[in-house]
Amino acid sequence: MRVSIHAPGPEGHGVVRHAALVADLVRGRGIRTDATDVDLAHAQFTDSLHGAGIAQATTVFLDWATTAPRPLVVTLHDVPGGDPGDERDRARTHGYRRVAAVCDAVVVSSRHEAVKARGFTDRPVHVIDLPLTPMPDPGPRPWWADRPVLGVLGFIYPGKGHAEAVAAAARSPLKPRVVAAGAVSPGHAGLVRSLGDQARAHGVDLVITGPLSDAAMAAAAMAITVPLALNHRVSASGTLLTWWQARRRPLATPGEYARELHQRHPHGLTLCADESELDTAVAGALRRSESTWLDQVPAWPDAGAAHARLYHSLCAVPAC
Repeated sequence: MRVSIHAPGPEGHGVVRHAALVADLVRGRGIRTDATDVDLAHAQFTDSLHGAGIAQATTVFLDWATTAPRPLVVTLHDVPGGDPGDERDRARTHGYRRVAAVCDAVVVSSRHEAVKARGFTDRPVHVIDLPLTPMPDPGPRPWWADRPVLGVLGFIYPGKGHAEAVAAAARSPLKPRVVAAGAVSPGHAGLVRSLGDQARAHGVDLVITGPLSDAAMAAAAMAITVPLALNHRVSASGTLLTWWQARRRPLATPGEYARELHQRHPHGLTLCADESELDTAVAGALRRSESTWLDQVPAWPDAGAAHARLYHSLCAVPAC
């Protein structure tokens, strides 16, 4: 079988990286992703990838879809629908509805996203978990790991949990360092200044690493004393799975995705419902860092196999 993978954008974008990983995984299942005459197209969609806002992103995708190979599968990321009273959420839901309508099947990465998607499309919605692959060989231990560290992995953008990490460090008697291990998302340089001001005001040492290679990210995930995942609104998080790659048990706010993962693997993360619970968990992790380590990577479905099964079912081609 020959499949075209469509995810326009910079290589470092999380969705583009996801598409490349899916392509690599399905190639391991005997599917070609380098052919021009294809049996199926698989696109990735999020408004931040296709345009400067949901209206432009929807138009760009719909224009591309008019000439795309069929069947056409779309994986929806950052799925809207959680706040119908919010104007931006309504606009995004309308755009995602139009995108799904021109596709033959929809993929999402979590169960709660499937509920949202089925609320705005009558297309078949398939849940395929984000890939959890072996951790790359880590690079050298980072310089900033010479003292206790609270750490957040991945892109820096509003609501990711960096401000909460700085606040938690400020409340701790030990005043641990805070490390933001990752690049600043485009357009959010102001957030970096705001985080710096917050840290200085509370006497917290804040380190922002900037872009990291896979090896450096692996080293960071292993070197951080207290792993944090404090994003309430995340739909499906590669960051949480990066912690698991490194056999870490992060402290997490109980957003929908974190609760979903906690139900499946109760020992895989520590949910903190409020500041008091977070402070208690941080203190415990600083006192006993072994509590933030897992004996093994949690059991996880094979994302490559799941995508291959979907492709074959849509094309009525027997799996190899």
